[in-house]
Amino acid sequence: MLQLILGACIISFSPVFVKLAAPYGISGDLAAFHRVFIGGLCLFAASLASREPRSKVWNMPKSGLVWSLACAAFFTADLLCWHLSILYLGPGLATLFGNFQVFLLAAWGIVFLREKPNLRFFAGIALAMGGLFTIVAPAWASAGTNFQLGVFFGLATGVFYAGFILTLNRSLAECGERSQLACMTANSLLTAALLAPIILLRGETLALAPGMPLVLMGGYAISSQFIGWVLISRGLRETRMSLAGLILLLQPVLAYVWDLTIFARPAGVAELIGVAATLTGIGLGARRR
Repeated sequence: MLQLILGACIISFSPVFVKLAAPYGISGDLAAFHRVFIGGLCLFAASLASREPRSKVWNMPKSGLVWSLACAAFFTADLLCWHLSILYLGPGLATLFGNFQVFLLAAWGIVFLREKPNLRFFAGIALAMGGLFTIVAPAWASAGTNFQLGVFFGLATGVFYAGFILTLNRSLAECGERSQLACMTANSLLTAALLAPIILLRGETLALAPGMPLVLMGGYAISSQFIGWVLISRGLRETRMSLAGLILLLQPVLAYVWDLTIFARPAGVAELIGVAATLTGIGLGARRR
């Protein structure tokens, strides 16, 4: 459980890196590329050092690689939407909206796995939607196009995040136990391969300027894609899912705290109430039992 808590705390700084890198001309898609490229190289190095045969990418079955490619496609869309939302809304709200994936995953379980939702789940939906309305409604007309786009991309993040989790779980199932490192490596490098042409077609370069841009992207990749992922994947194996879902809420909670403190985001009473209600609702939705 301690590894899961530490991993959630570390990845809560992910949107902070994206926001800090923006003044240096690092766009959201370029930040996404370097997160998965540098992080993927670190994961690949770790897989080479591992004595576990199933941690090697070349030992993955073809079916596992196919599902990793599908996972990478969802992760590419997830990162692109999330990074745009971070730049429009800030780290806190962008991460909060992305965590609406909890309800999409629950809906998947209800429709396709025939799981039976309880009253807590429906209460969570009502509370989260009420919190979302409290956050968005007062600012929708007056905040301008960027705010509206930020909300759209934030909610789209939740859709692609849900697809990412479903396909990642299928890839892990195809590859078997002790294959987490191989699957994370494949997903990261395949995502980088999908992001690269998107950036190049926009007329941008993949290179980073020396100095602070390189430091920020290196810190982002190593902390989030490498250390954070490894800690969370290990922590999930040792923590019951109902508790794990609540622990992972540390990410949006802390991301919002960093937004308020590091970037001095102004927040009125209505927004704070809305954030609290949304987080509580997501927490209820994350607890299946």
